[in-house]
Amino acid sequence: MTRADRAIGVALGVLLGLAIVIAFVFLGSGDTIDDPSVSGDEPEQQRENGRSPAKPQPAQP
Repeated sequence: MTRADRAIGVALGVLLGLAIVIAFVFLGSGDTIDDPSVSGDEPEQQRENGRSPAKPQPAQP
């Protein structure tokens, strides 16, 4: 095994690890209290059971 092969293996391992962590953070943790967002929006307030509160409906005449 040459140094180049080993360096490629290490680089691929690091990239794969980062991809797994990023996928978990943005795809797998949607039900957590601090749902991550890349848009910069503030997170919605959540109730104790972890679900978002119901949005109030406009009054119907």
